[in-house]
Amino acid sequence: MVVTPLYASILAFVYVALTYNVIRNRYRFKVSLGDGGHTKLNRLIRGHGNFSEYVPISLLLMVIAELANTDKTIIHLIGVILLSGRLLHGYALALTDSNMFARRTGMILTIASIVMGAGTCLTIGLAA
Repeated sequence: MVVTPLYASILAFVYVALTYNVIRNRYRFKVSLGDGGHTKLNRLIRGHGNFSEYVPISLLLMVIAELANTDKTIIHLIGVILLSGRLLHGYALALTDSNMFARRTGMILTIASIVMGAGTCLTIGLAA
């Protein structure tokens, strides 16, 4: 069974939700570019941008590790940590005014997934 597509598809739906939220609020605030000085819109834009900055590298590392026949439990662990981090971070920026615990924890989990993926890939590369 291939694992990464499960997390990629769920994360894609999260990305679509973040995108929709930015578009909806651009209409609400009547802003086509930038944030128009609206803190809420800025938070939504950055949540969306942050997602698109961190998720691709995480998924790429998962795919590389999976193609090298890494134990599926490790791939699932990286995926669950990444998904949890992105949900917490997205929640903090999109649905609260200032939830630093969720935002910080979300980023810690996201970075942890990258470190785990990179460490797994490095181990694979060194063993080759």
